[in-house]
Amino acid sequence: MTSRLSVVLPNYNHAEFISRALMALLAQERAADEIIVVDDGSTDDSVSVIQQIATTAPSIRLLCSQANVGVIDALQRGLREARGTYVYFAASDDWVLPGFFDLALRRLEYNSEAGLFCGEAVLIDGLNDRPFAVRPAVRPRMRGGLLDPADVNRLLRRTDNWILTGSTVFRRDCIEWAGGLDTRLTSAADGLMARKIALRYGIYFEPKIVAAWMVFPDSVSRQNARNPDRAKYIVEEVPRLIAADSAFPSWYASAFRDRWRFATCRLALQTTPIDQATILAMGACSAAEKAKLEWILAWFPTKAARLVILTWLWYRLRPTTLTALLRTMLAMRGVRLLGFRSSLFPDMRATAGSPKG
Repeated sequence: MTSRLSVVLPNYNHAEFISRALMALLAQERAADEIIVVDDGSTDDSVSVIQQIATTAPSIRLLCSQANVGVIDALQRGLREARGTYVYFAASDDWVLPGFFDLALRRLEYNSEAGLFCGEAVLIDGLNDRPFAVRPAVRPRMRGGLLDPADVNRLLRRTDNWILTGSTVFRRDCIEWAGGLDTRLTSAADGLMARKIALRYGIYFEPKIVAAWMVFPDSVSRQNARNPDRAKYIVEEVPRLIAADSAFPSWYASAFRDRWRFATCRLALQTTPIDQATILAMGACSAAEKAKLEWILAWFPTKAARLVILTWLWYRLRPTTLTALLRTMLAMRGVRLLGFRSSLFPDMRATAGSPKG
């Protein structure tokens, strides 16, 4: 019997984008057997947009929540309804590229030991629709192939963030083993679930762009990074939860904390003006370090301050290895983002207009 693929797509007030996400899913050569859309209490016309598309697409099933409960709870609800052997967690403001599902399922069927398939994603500026980068920033391997649990453990000591949910297809039974998405982990829940699965079952990685990831200044991850209470929770409570989970190596909680501090500070340095409160709260672990950061922020020009602080944080927190980053950058030299944009956007934009109910 042919394996089934379930897509779980949460939506909250994304009527402007949801049709593009759905049309890209429906256009896959290997179509999903079911697309479970969980509307999380939208107050715009998202539901009517989804319903109109669903009239011509029997694979779409719409679940509506009366109140907004958050993306992780919405994903969990959709997951409970999913019946596929494989599961893809979509996003209403992102989209998949042609051939993604066919490639992922072929790789997983042939490599039955792998817990998930993951590829790469192109980052699109949500304000101007321009592609500007490819993730992951560090590839776990330069050619397509398996990484067994020992490989994953070894790599995680040096690098991280190379499993992107938007470019990953999971085995359903591996998700169940991992316990699904832990709402206590907030925005890190999907990424940490993927790491647990990778550490237990291994992964198949393909250095190929399979999805587009829209980046907005007010995204959930960036809001968490710049909200003092949420940032404190993630840097203190989430590592505690990781340490209590035997699926993770004993050293990973500390590594996660340092890497998250670095990522938060990097985002704070990109703002104009620099988000000094976040830099001081997340970047300094002592009064002396806080004083050093305050001095740099007060006396250095903005561009110089960004570079000096980022370099200092890199040296202290070691989010990844410089050699791994440079190796990926060299491997990515042949990727032409402008060519990618011109070949993709005309087709997708033609279907992106949100129908009004």
